[in-house]
Amino acid sequence: MEKTAIAILIIGAALLAYQPTIDYLSKKYPETLGNCRCDSIREMVAWAENNKPCRYFDSEGIPTIGIGFNLQRGDARRLITNVGANFDRVLSGADCLTQVQINNLFEQDLVWARRGAQNCISGFAGLHNCIQNVVIDMTFNMGERALCGWPIFAGQLSRRENVAAAANMQGTRWCGQVGRRCTRNTDLVRNC
Repeated sequence: MEKTAIAILIIGAALLAYQPTIDYLSKKYPETLGNCRCDSIREMVAWAENNKPCRYFDSEGIPTIGIGFNLQRGDARRLITNVGANFDRVLSGADCLTQVQINNLFEQDLVWARRGAQNCISGFAGLHNCIQNVVIDMTFNMGERALCGWPIFAGQLSRRENVAAAANMQGTRWCGQVGRRCTRNTDLVRNC
């Protein structure tokens, strides 16, 4: 038992010592080591969206709450009511949401965005996890209909033409609107 514990400690120390080398080489030679690391989809979307408990207006002037929840969408009244809030008061800015209510809406939207991404990209399940997250993030941001309206991009991802897909993303109106979200997502698509 004692020898096993010592062996585990030695292996653990070796792995910890090895990580800085991996990090250094990944930065110096990303094309050879596969510089492809990403956060969870929750963290990726939350990083790009606001997380505000009270109504605010997004970059397009759309009333929004929580983590990018569009208050003008067709099912907004039902979903806001389902989390126990008064839709009219939330829309007017008189009431705010709790973090629990925000998280409930966010989780539902992530399920919706994943389904939309799967519908738009053939072979979605076979894509690298980070590229799946990029497509889910894009669907969350622009909607399934808009993402499916990019057939060249969808085809490039399906054929694993990642560099071309990243270049395609950079040339879009969407990229100009979302700034750092586009930069992060194009970097992930290019490098994964």
